[in-house]
Amino acid sequence: ITSGVETNADLFIVLFLHIFSVRLIAQPAIQHILGGSKAISQILSRQLTVGTQVSEQLFKLLGDSERQVTRVVRLVDDLLSTTKLEQGQLSLNKSVFFMPDLINTISSHLQSEDKDRLQLRGDQNIEIFGDEHKIEQVLVNLINNAIKYAPLSKRIIIQVEQLEGFVKISVIDLGPGIPEESLSKLFDRYYRLEQNRFTAGLGLGLYISSEIIKRHGGEIKVESTPGKGSNFSFT
Repeated sequence: ITSGVETNADLFIVLFLHIFSVRLIAQPAIQHILGGSKAISQILSRQLTVGTQVSEQLFKLLGDSERQVTRVVRLVDDLLSTTKLEQGQLSLNKSVFFMPDLINTISSHLQSEDKDRLQLRGDQNIEIFGDEHKIEQVLVNLINNAIKYAPLSKRIIIQVEQLEGFVKISVIDLGPGIPEESLSKLFDRYYRLEQNRFTAGLGLGLYISSEIIKRHGGEIKVESTPGKGSNFSFT
């Protein structure tokens, strides 16, 4: 087991954001600032693609900036969710929504090369009663993990199944797989695979996802075969 904090930069981010995360009045302010920064970056990127002559280096810098802001936004979301879990304040705002629509929304925010790898399979008309934002957080975590840890997988499959009395969502990659001895620890807080300790992140995503699904009365699990890929699913 390795700590999710691997560099001084990560340590600074964790301490800085944790100080603010325990002050409820600051939470929406942080998210608003980061969300605004990301929106500005996206607008500039779109404008530069419409007949504007700029250097490739500037365009690359804007893309890098957007990715870094996205990373920090996810770190903030994870830290705030962890704080709410610790304080027993993670509430669910349930409503009825279409799972395929949510998946398409998530896909629209991915980089084009990652979006092309996603394949949606199964029932295209499934309705779910749950907290749409929290379920989105779970799916984003699972999809991002597949993208990060299975970069050579040409396909990342999202399968939606209507079973008796519940819905099953699976995120499947064809990457290197996960060692058997690590499977039971993946949903522990701050746990990260030894082989991936230099990959950005805090080791909170799967822990938070597990807690969200538990609060929905569901189950999250993983199946993996080294060399063949991994299958994360929840109901």
